[in-house]
Amino acid sequence: MKITYKGDYALKAILHLARRYDGGSVVPISEIALANDIPRKFLEQIMLLLKGAGLVDSRRGVGGGFFLRKPPGEILLGEVVRLVEGDIEPIACAKTPPEPCCAEIGSCVFREIWVEVTAAVSEIVDHLTFADILRRQEQMKASADSYTYEI
Repeated sequence: MKITYKGDYALKAILHLARRYDGGSVVPISEIALANDIPRKFLEQIMLLLKGAGLVDSRRGVGGGFFLRKPPGEILLGEVVRLVEGDIEPIACAKTPPEPCCAEIGSCVFREIWVEVTAAVSEIVDHLTFADILRRQEQMKASADSYTYEI
């Protein structure tokens, strides 16, 4: 599995909207793009994809923008990654059920390893919500603020 810029930007956009979820505010796309250093035209395409999947919605006109359709605690990291990047399996034969890829699929030691890799990645991304990620971010900021650099 490889996360492309498209996937990275989609995750950052969802996280940005998750930060503003409690206030129920609609966030302009220009704010999301600027705050996360994302090219606006590219972000527009990504937001359409996220909207089509039912993760975000939009409001037009003055004061318009995007907002999450459900709470951050109900959006899984794996859900967004799979939407934007596709399957997380590193090779076709690691899927369930496996896609035929070679004559040795039943005895291939590498397939067994790739199935384990897929399970390990899935275990992480399918249990992390954007609420969890927000908490992690707050903890990181708190620990970074606790350091003093004095000589």
